[in-house]
Amino acid sequence: MQRTDGRPRHAQIAADLRAKILSGDLTEKLPPFKRLVAMYDTAWNTAQRAVALLKAEGFVVGHQGKALLIRAKRIEIIDAAPYLEPAATRVTYKMLHVGRERPPADAARKLGLTDDETAVLRKRLTLRDGDPLELSWSYYPTAIAAGTPLESPARIRGGAPAILASLGFHQHEFVDEIHVRQPTTAELETLELPPGVPVMRTLRTITDREGTVVEVTVIVKGGHLYGMRYRRTL
Repeated sequence: MQRTDGRPRHAQIAADLRAKILSGDLTEKLPPFKRLVAMYDTAWNTAQRAVALLKAEGFVVGHQGKALLIRAKRIEIIDAAPYLEPAATRVTYKMLHVGRERPPADAARKLGLTDDETAVLRKRLTLRDGDPLELSWSYYPTAIAAGTPLESPARIRGGAPAILASLGFHQHEFVDEIHVRQPTTAELETLELPPGVPVMRTLRTITDREGTVVEVTVIVKGGHLYGMRYRRTL
């Protein structure tokens, strides 16, 4: 290997502990500070800073001098398909903006827009148990969505799929393109992310049975407590 880990020592230790928590190798409680200091051959203060990172990310709860408990549900695994119309009662939405907007370049290409064309945007914040889960920007071709409830900020019974189906565009397939990056300031503040936590950005393209692109959605989710599950029959 030609590269060495240049992160501060406390960040390296936090990364190792985080990996062990997520894999299930560490459960219930973190080792006491005395043991952490010995395990990582580090100073007491460095171990404290490592644990502070895990606390900020929600992996560990507790106070110095007491047992440091590992969050019972270490990570929320969310099925990809329910994004089409989540049914979990713990999930709520807050509509942030509805209007005609120019999508980001990659979404505009998926929609086949010319340089000066816009799309109908529905931007919302998804919350789980009242905590911010994800931001989403759903773009619909103006030729399809203009003058429909998709241009209204009101909640749509059955969601966008119901409106599209009523217009003769039945959602048939989606393709996700996912990458991980650092959040923008707006994303960090809206999703209430701890410093240093990356986000997963999903570019979802939905087509009908004829292959017409009926929706392109950008989804941004904090990468520290949430993961995605995909199923496919082979």
